[in-house]
Amino acid sequence: MPDIKDRFNATCLGAAIGEAIGMPAEQMTPEQVAAEFGRIEGFRERPASGDFSSVKAGHSVRQTEAMLSVLAASSPLPDLQEFAFTIKQALNKYPEKWPQSTTFAWPPFPDGGHYTFSFAIPAARLLNEERITVGELTDWMRTLTPSSVVWQQSIWLYLRLLNYLFDQTTKDFDPDEFLEKATEYIVEAEKHFPGDYKIRRRMQVTEPMMDEPLEMIAKSCGDVSKLAEDMITFVGAVFYRHHNDFKKALSEAANLGGESEASCFYLGSLFGALGGSSVLPPDWLAGYAERERVERLLQKFEENISERID
Repeated sequence: MPDIKDRFNATCLGAAIGEAIGMPAEQMTPEQVAAEFGRIEGFRERPASGDFSSVKAGHSVRQTEAMLSVLAASSPLPDLQEFAFTIKQALNKYPEKWPQSTTFAWPPFPDGGHYTFSFAIPAARLLNEERITVGELTDWMRTLTPSSVVWQQSIWLYLRLLNYLFDQTTKDFDPDEFLEKATEYIVEAEKHFPGDYKIRRRMQVTEPMMDEPLEMIAKSCGDVSKLAEDMITFVGAVFYRHHNDFKKALSEAANLGGESEASCFYLGSLFGALGGSSVLPPDWLAGYAERERVERLLQKFEENISERID
């Protein structure tokens, strides 16, 4: 049986490393990425430009801060109020990790929602460990209000896919089954949280393109836009294509720009969920500047949920 703690920790570390790879190219076109960096195949510094401050190579930005805030607010499921206070503290402490125009509305679900998809990560683990039921999860998600139906469906799809990957192995992973599961889970999400079909429509449009160049898939997903349906579908397509090569997948996504900090974050999390710590590239793991901080907060999360469950 897979070691769920290892898979969970690798999900979080893989996501953080992924964001650190993708963040320099955020909101760039592929042509701009090539002109600025040549080709991104490792950690690069983000240059100051427009709404973005400079960030040193090997650091992650706001997707990871949201994930760490979710972990800190989990007891064992994330509490919305605690999350809001914690992420606002992170903004105050690390303002360079956010666009300069950032404001925090209430509830704190900016960027069309995908910013806070990490609410799914602890939920997926609890479901996998049978500490919580599907009914309890849907009840909890309905307390996170006001939030959009698309956000709820996205969280559901993401947590169900993570839970599925926790039980798979890299050796036996079937990418076609992964796509089938994604469709199954979005239909499930529509039943739990009815009223919107954007995500399934985008998935259906993209599915016949799975063997086409990723550049074409990126274009069909709004040039990797921050809309939930575009982000989810693009990430799924890259993982389908390159599920056996962490570096290849992350590099491909980073060099396509768009919301690359997010696409690489979610890609990294899927790799960690499927393969655990063994799939995290040792040189990238060693070069990730915030590894100790992430691991420290993961340890605190373990202690917190252990106390709550015991």
